[in-house]
Amino acid sequence: MGKKIITGKLAQRRATTADAAADFRPTRLQVSTAGRLLNLILQDDMQAGERLGEELLAERLGVSRTSVRGALRILESRRIVEAQPRRGYRLLRASREIEAGTELPASRDEKLYMAIARDRVAGVLPESVTETDLMRRYGVGRHLVLAALALLSEEGIAHRGQGREWQFREILKSRRAREESYEFRLMLEPSALLLPTFRIVKPELQRMRELQNKLLGSLGNSGISSREVFHTDASFHELLGSFSGNSFVLASIRQQNRLRRLLEYQSYPNANRVRAWCLEHISVIDALMDGDQHLAARHLTKHLENARLAPPARKSSPSKRQSGEFV
Repeated sequence: MGKKIITGKLAQRRATTADAAADFRPTRLQVSTAGRLLNLILQDDMQAGERLGEELLAERLGVSRTSVRGALRILESRRIVEAQPRRGYRLLRASREIEAGTELPASRDEKLYMAIARDRVAGVLPESVTETDLMRRYGVGRHLVLAALALLSEEGIAHRGQGREWQFREILKSRRAREESYEFRLMLEPSALLLPTFRIVKPELQRMRELQNKLLGSLGNSGISSREVFHTDASFHELLGSFSGNSFVLASIRQQNRLRRLLEYQSYPNANRVRAWCLEHISVIDALMDGDQHLAARHLTKHLENARLAPPARKSSPSKRQSGEFV
């Protein structure tokens, strides 16, 4: 009898923990901290079983323990770390076993930002909206709407009009905006490889090469998603940005990736193009592994030029989001 009661309580506690994990909605700071923590694990070549103390991590990352705690929960959801009762967290896998460019969840304001921007691209939203319009459409509070609008404003996608009205810029529908994006990236990304602060971390670069090869091997598999393909592409460019040693370079690459996710996301099922850019990525990686940054920069320039010449993505269908669905 006693054993059954204990088992029942244990099951209830596990169910409560699972529900709490499902309700966890990370902030942008927690997601950012999770990315930095993941880089720290890789850079320090941590081994499976190592303890991850919140206080020490907060000190090393220069953030609060609350942010670290949220970051650890995010990594726990990716089965990278494990929470132990009254003992904090431990690393589940050695750093060499962690896949390069591990995808982290979007924060709730980023999800709303993407929903609003994609609905605008699809023609579901008009040229101007109010905060109240967005609150009603997506079933969220004003605080979240304002956070998403702040992101849209940072990206130059929307700007405040009169009162609580917000107006969308033509950047989401303009072919010229796509051209400007590639012009900017061609100025920025190859040059970043030649900065005196540029330093590669070979284990991370090797893992990225394996990730590109993994995608190559998956092409033709109907189970592969546009989300997975885009993440593999974007993480390659962000990894190079992180090697630059310049935080403005990395921030700019991430900003461009967010715009690309809006404008190009639907074109990724094109297997021939994906195969081509995977091989182009690998050529950049191999040049860097050989210590030839100038050759890598030339390969990256060619890669970006090819991407610019590729046909623009198809517009996504608005039908699935006409109800204002927001996840």
